[in-house]
Amino acid sequence: MTAPHPDPGPGLVADVGVALGPLELDAHLGAGPGEVVAVMGPNGAGKSTLLRALVGLTPLDHGSIALDGEVLDDPDSGRFVPPDRRRVGVVFQDLVLFPHLTAVDNVAFGLREAGRDRAGARRTAAAWLDRVGLGDVAERPAPQLSGGQAQRVALARALAPEPRLVLLDEPLTALDAATRAEVRRDLGRHLRDLAVPAVVVTHDAVDAVALADRVVVLEAGRVVQTGALAELSSRPRTRYVADLLGLNLLAGEARGTTVALAGGQDLVVADPARGPVLAVVRPSAVSLHRSEPAGSARNRWPGTVAELELAGERVRVRVHGPVPLVAEVTPAAVAELDLREGADVWTSVKATEIDAYPA
Repeated sequence: MTAPHPDPGPGLVADVGVALGPLELDAHLGAGPGEVVAVMGPNGAGKSTLLRALVGLTPLDHGSIALDGEVLDDPDSGRFVPPDRRRVGVVFQDLVLFPHLTAVDNVAFGLREAGRDRAGARRTAAAWLDRVGLGDVAERPAPQLSGGQAQRVALARALAPEPRLVLLDEPLTALDAATRAEVRRDLGRHLRDLAVPAVVVTHDAVDAVALADRVVVLEAGRVVQTGALAELSSRPRTRYVADLLGLNLLAGEARGTTVALAGGQDLVVADPARGPVLAVVRPSAVSLHRSEPAGSARNRWPGTVAELELAGERVRVRVHGPVPLVAEVTPAAVAELDLREGADVWTSVKATEIDAYPA
């Protein structure tokens, strides 16, 4: 007989093991009452599969899922609660609004499924449409809604039945920049008011900062890093995390204040260390020159400008070379140095600007 599971307590506690084709998902995820967790990772990492397992559309092969102390899925004991009995509010990427229903009837659908009478469900749905700023389109058929309106209807439909858990899969991807900012702000407020665990899959660091209390990074089916985004930015553990946050990440073997990089170059750091290390270089710390610099910086390498990208009031310059780096400079510096794709440059970084830590 399988031993009973200890009470996992309030919130979401999930150890998700799913084998799906080439994907071997084996990830732990927890979220307390009122906590919003952002799940981030490259395509194919298992993010959507994780959500499908939490909602009950993909049963576990191993592990367990518990919500507020109730076990929802446990292959060892044979326990499995079907999706319609989990009280989970979900918004998938494709929204899946019913095209034959109006906005208010789309929102009322989940309430009717939960046992509410038609009149009561429509009243609650109309109130939710008012909350998301769509009271004036309540009777509009779903196909006549704009992208932003459809997104709000989908969110209202997920939240109206007062779910115990909210799951959002790239909920803002299809929106233009102005609508995205407005819906993001509204969504954050509604999630805080609901005060239940929420899991948001996103590729956007801005969404993670604005919505989430904590970030979980998933790569190849495994959790590789977790914490507040500020924690991740101080010590990223993988190339994906560094790229997500716009940082340069170098790996090598430290021998005192010299780090032997994988490409055969040496990196000089301020603080001595021993063994495998990761080194973070912020793009703002990378200086660009059109000829070899003569100053005291021992970290200097030749390279070629591969790409220039405007980022707010700065320009990100990607340089390929023996030590590939991204620099961040002013538009004035771009003009002064005549930076363009294919231009030969030198990069330099002061040792004191490099943060090296155990790999």
